[in-house]
Amino acid sequence: MRSKRPFRQHGFTLIEILVVVVILGIASAVILPSISSRDDLKVAAAARIVMSDLIYAQNRAITTQQLCYIQFDKTAGKYTLLSGISPAVTLEHPINHTDYVEKFGTAGSPGMAGITLTDASFDGKLTLAFDELGSPLAYDPVSATTAVLSSGTITLTCGSESLSISVEPYTGEISIQ
Repeated sequence: MRSKRPFRQHGFTLIEILVVVVILGIASAVILPSISSRDDLKVAAAARIVMSDLIYAQNRAITTQQLCYIQFDKTAGKYTLLSGISPAVTLEHPINHTDYVEKFGTAGSPGMAGITLTDASFDGKLTLAFDELGSPLAYDPVSATTAVLSSGTITLTCGSESLSISVEPYTGEISIQ
């Protein structure tokens, strides 16, 4: 004859589920603030903003069939999108309808706080231009001359993290490294 065992249901009690939820809540409260303050994420986001502005300038040059410039100012920590040669006119930002100027640093544009413009060089020049085909050019504002770009990079830094944005000659392909 078999002994009778008491019937037992399988599953978790309400107390066990609540304990797990509380532990997960505490863990997320500790982990999430440290993730949001990570320098690598901040510099990656800023690099994507700069990259999108470069693509915007390139596409604008193609659609308007006019040169479009991005003038970098390392000392002021900003860049400006311009059109026309003499005089150069600051473009209007398509979203907020103000001058298309992006600033880095504490008083910077949204997404640029804490970011430093470490370097910008387009064959030794600080201004990148795109022609009506979208090809990148190194622009010298002093002599108002352009030359086919052979190498172009922009370096952004946040804390100990750095990223470079490169502009390929002829094709104008823009990538983050």
